[in-house]
Amino acid sequence: MKGRIKDLITKYRHIPGILLLLATIVIFAGTLFPSKPSLSINIWDYDKIGHFLMFGGWTFLYGIFRAFKLKQRPNLTYVFILGSTYGLLIEFLQFVFPTNRSPEMMDFIADMIGALAAIGVLHFIFKRIFVTDEDSLT
Repeated sequence: MKGRIKDLITKYRHIPGILLLLATIVIFAGTLFPSKPSLSINIWDYDKIGHFLMFGGWTFLYGIFRAFKLKQRPNLTYVFILGSTYGLLIEFLQFVFPTNRSPEMMDFIADMIGALAAIGVLHFIFKRIFVTDEDSLT
């Protein structure tokens, strides 16, 4: 089973990079282009869920991209830091660019929680795919 998964990783190694690039572009455009406040309902909760899903998804894709590129388990701390940094960069750019977007600390916190959730999922997946010498002794 694990050999088959590693064969798939080798065969489809470009797909995670393409998906990561697309996700990066969509998140960048969706969070930096001016929004139209056409909804009259309070979407505060939905906005934070959106941030959680966007940056959790991005962090997940980045972790998969790194695993495909390295052909081994990536450093998940590094993956988390990069996912969180991307969220912080977006909030900073919202402050700098003259759009009707404004940076919010709660958006960044939702970004970080999404990234952390992605790390949990990646840990679960990688634990089953990439068996270390320590894991095989137990």
